[in-house]
Amino acid sequence: MNRLVWSVFSIVLLSSSMLGAEGTDVSAEKEIRESLARWVEAANRGNWKEAVKIWAPDLVGWYPGTPDDTYARETESASKAGPPRTHFELEIKEVIVSGTLAVVRDIWKFSLVGDSDKAKVETVKSFEVWRRQPDGAWRICRWISAPEPKKENR
Repeated sequence: MNRLVWSVFSIVLLSSSMLGAEGTDVSAEKEIRESLARWVEAANRGNWKEAVKIWAPDLVGWYPGTPDDTYARETESASKAGPPRTHFELEIKEVIVSGTLAVVRDIWKFSLVGDSDKAKVETVKSFEVWRRQPDGAWRICRWISAPEPKKENR
């Protein structure tokens, strides 16, 4: 009888701890999605001082042909930015959360503000690594992106 009670207790305890972690992952995913949406809105308004809040202090980012991105570069750019020149669109494909780290796979589309020529839209696939910060916020600590090849007109 004690074995049966212990087995049931163990299963209930294990199930509840798994549910707790899953609930945390769901709330983290929601927070990350909301942070990305706020970044897109702020960037499209040219509010770089708000947009820069998405970056972790230990940020390292990589894009072909450019120097590595850092928190210092992002904050410096934000302090000098003028009106928006680029319009951003974002499609989040996947968010995976595990503990204090998360990975986001997404597709960004960039176009010049006021340019309605769809052929000039640049599409960039990206991965971001997010880390929960000491203040509890999720921020991007690493990212890697690459442009999609331009389609040739035939």
